[in-house]
Amino acid sequence: MNRNCPLYSPPCQRCSCAGITCQPLFPGIKVDWPELNGVKGLEAKRIIEHDNPKVVVVIIPDDVAVLAVNCCNRVIVRVPVNNCPNGPVSNFPHIG
Repeated sequence: MNRNCPLYSPPCQRCSCAGITCQPLFPGIKVDWPELNGVKGLEAKRIIEHDNPKVVVVIIPDDVAVLAVNCCNRVIVRVPVNNCPNGPVSNFPHIG
């Protein structure tokens, strides 16, 4: 794993939704960012946290497994292992 990409995640605020299904919890605030696929990781983090100040972006290398737990205070952004944290986003970021 790239040491430039420390794994940190805030305590999880569990919810039963992900992506657009979380919209009722965030009226008038974005909950998914498919347009950020391919954008540099740190730029994606800046945009997401600006669009929705209730979430924290966690940048994770592609080779790191993540538990399948929906957290409504977190957005996972995946980037290539060899270019973390600022490689191109390889997923479609969303809350959950």
